[in-house]
Amino acid sequence: MRFFSSISSRIKMASLPETFKALQILPELKGIKVVQIPSASLVKDLPEDQLVIRVRAAGLNPTDWRHVLGRLGTAGTIAGCDAAGEVVEVGPAVKHLKVGDRAGGFTFGGSHQTENGAYSEYVRLVSAACFKLPEAMTYEEAASFPIPHFTAVQALYHRLNFPKPFSPNPKRESIVIWGGSSAVGHHAVQLAALSGLKVFVTASPDVHDELKALGAEACFDYKDADVAKKILAAAGEEDILYGLDTRCEKGSTDALDVMSPSRGGRIIAIGYVSGETKQRRKDVQIDLIIVFSELGFPFNYGHMMDFPAIPADKSATLEYVTTDMPRILENWKAGQGSPKFKTQRLRHLQGGLENIQEGLEIMKEGNYAREKLVYTIA
Repeated sequence: MRFFSSISSRIKMASLPETFKALQILPELKGIKVVQIPSASLVKDLPEDQLVIRVRAAGLNPTDWRHVLGRLGTAGTIAGCDAAGEVVEVGPAVKHLKVGDRAGGFTFGGSHQTENGAYSEYVRLVSAACFKLPEAMTYEEAASFPIPHFTAVQALYHRLNFPKPFSPNPKRESIVIWGGSSAVGHHAVQLAALSGLKVFVTASPDVHDELKALGAEACFDYKDADVAKKILAAAGEEDILYGLDTRCEKGSTDALDVMSPSRGGRIIAIGYVSGETKQRRKDVQIDLIIVFSELGFPFNYGHMMDFPAIPADKSATLEYVTTDMPRILENWKAGQGSPKFKTQRLRHLQGGLENIQEGLEIMKEGNYAREKLVYTIA
C-alpha cells in the first residue's frame, strides 16, 4: 500500500513544474518582484485540510496594496490573497473538492508566508475557505469573490448570527450597511437580502439604483448631513439594532447614529474603531473582524494587532461553502451572474502576473470606482 501511495504522490508531483513564478514583496515595501519558488515547498507535508491550485486569475483588494505599497506587509513574503484556478493537489481531509475541480479561495498573502501567496502561478489554500466554481463562472469572476464575500459572510453569519440565505426569517430584522458601494458592501447587501433582512444602505447617489436592484430596501447619501435622521425616518417605528461598517474612516463609524436610541445595538467594523468612538454609545457593541480568522490559525495583522485562532469561524465557513454557496451560485451565467447573486463590475487589467503592481498602484491612488480589478494569470 505504501508503494502505491508513493507512486501516486510522485505522479502528482510530476504534474507540477519544478519551480513556479510568484511576486515577492521588496525590502522597505517598495513594490514586488518576480521570483522562482520550488513547487516542493507547497506540496511537501501538505496539511490534510489544504489544497493547491494552479492560478488562472487573481483579484486585487485594498489589503493587497496596503501590504505591498503601504506599511502592512513583510519584505520577502509572497503577495496576494484572492485566486481562482484548477485544483492540482488535495489533502486527505478535503471532501468538497478534488483534483481537477475549478476552485476559488484566499490566503493571507504579504504577511508571513515566504513561499505562498495568490500572486503566483500556484497557491496553497485552506480548503474551508475554498468554493467550487459553477460550470459557466469564469476564473476572473471567481477571483473577484473570496475576500469581500467571505468578509460579508463572517459579519452577517459568524458574528451577527442572522439566518443563512434561503432560511426562514419571520423577524425580518433591519440592518444598516455603511459603504454599500465597496466590495464588501456589494456582497453584504445581496447576502442580507437573501437572508430576509431589511437592508438600509449608504453610498454615493449614482449607485443607489444598482444597490436597490441587489436587494437594498432604501439607499442614502453618506455625505448628506442629515443621513442618520433620514435612515431613522425610513425605519419608522422599527429599531435598527445591527450595522456593518465597511469603511470606518479615521477610526470612527457613523453607523452609531442610527442604532436604536432605546435598545442600543451591535456594529461589525471592517476597520479599526477608536476607543473614543466606542465611548460615544456605550449601549452599542462594536466588533472588529478580519477575514483571515476564517483560515483557522492565529495571525498578526500589519505588525499592529495579534488575532487568535477561531476554529468556529473556520468550521462555519466550511459549512457555508459546502451547503449555502452552491445554491447562491446555481445557474450562473458568465458576465451575468446567477439569478440570486451578481459580481461587481470587473476591470480586467492586462499584462498578467508581471503587471500586477500597476493594478495595486491604481488601487492605492483610488483610480477605480465600484469595480473589481482582476488579472488573468495563465
